[in-house]
Amino acid sequence: MIDPTQLTILLKAVDFVFDEGRKILEERRERRKAGDKTAGSAEPKPAEAVVQPEPPQLIETKEELLKSPIDELQWQDNEAEVKHLVRLLETYSNNYRLAKEQYAKWGSALVPPIIVNNMVEAEDAMVETTTKLESLLAKIYKKENSNPK
Repeated sequence: MIDPTQLTILLKAVDFVFDEGRKILEERRERRKAGDKTAGSAEPKPAEAVVQPEPPQLIETKEELLKSPIDELQWQDNEAEVKHLVRLLETYSNNYRLAKEQYAKWGSALVPPIIVNNMVEAEDAMVETTTKLESLLAKIYKKENSNPK
């Protein structure tokens, strides 16, 4: 049985993947779409070229995931990694919010490139870390090998 204190970190990870992380990534998609439409975008073009397509979703909905059984052995093996990834996501999220505030203070026409770079860097790190966290959650919630062979 999973200890209730351990369950909080797992729920925090699920909440981030489905709530805050999705919002930030959606903002990123919208800004990139708007940047594609306007040629005078403040975002540097090399950063856009590096962006990789997002991986297919391993987990469909938050409710479905929370109702799924937890593989306790997988949880014990991956607990430290999940905690680490959640802390990283919190840090990247704070960095993103700070860069977004600085961007808003400067305005899109005068924003220094370092602020745009910080925002893009935080987004990219969040995408990578969220992908890792999703794959770990899929293992823990027994969603990884659900496809019949």
